[in-house]
Amino acid sequence: MDIQNISALVNQLQALGFQDTGSLLLKRICFKPDNFYLLQRVNKNKEVLLFSLYFERRQKTDHYTLQYYDVTLQKESGASASPVDGINPVDLEKQMAAVDWKRAFSLDEKKHWNPDDKATWETELKISSIIENLSVLEKSEQGKAIASSLKQKFWTGTLHHEIVGSITSVKNKADVNQRFYIAEDGGGITTDEAYRFLQNKWMEKQLQFKRKQADNEVDSTDEEPNGTSSSGLLKKKRIAGRGKRNRVSQD
Repeated sequence: MDIQNISALVNQLQALGFQDTGSLLLKRICFKPDNFYLLQRVNKNKEVLLFSLYFERRQKTDHYTLQYYDVTLQKESGASASPVDGINPVDLEKQMAAVDWKRAFSLDEKKHWNPDDKATWETELKISSIIENLSVLEKSEQGKAIASSLKQKFWTGTLHHEIVGSITSVKNKADVNQRFYIAEDGGGITTDEAYRFLQNKWMEKQLQFKRKQADNEVDSTDEEPNGTSSSGLLKKKRIAGRGKRNRVSQD
């Protein structure tokens, strides 16, 4: 195991905006895999950036290099405050925040257990209730996205895969993502730059959505109340008008 290689990777990641990665790299590289992913979570204001950094081992030098990372910007959604299938996501998030998940997923911890003393299994009872609520959420498409987001928030960095398996990633319609490649000299897009890029991508996505809505509203006026189409001439004028506006905006 090349400690200098690991130190260089830590410095590279720190320059990109990732902190405290030394021990995480050590735990993976000591097993000498051909490649591996390192998951990182970065909070920006009230939003979350989820990073998946991909490393590969060079056969000739046995050194590991960062090839690229995938990042998802999770936008805060006001709709998540409303109950879904009878489950309040805000309350569920508070319940999950009160649990020490690293300890909960640890398979090595042994503690005193007495079936007659609720205090010895009260934490597990709370976890069981949380898992049941997550299962209820996962029955609907909207709930799947919320449950996936909560699991990623609280279970990332734990040994959850040993007990419940991997987290099924469900893309929220409000989320945006991108892959950024690392240059041969080790340079790349920082976490701050990635955040600004994804913010702009999200705004572009919203503008496209609004334009599509506006076009649909215009098209809907081509239908008369009795269900018949309006005159072809009127429809052609509207289409020509939209095309003219687009040409003017491009100029």
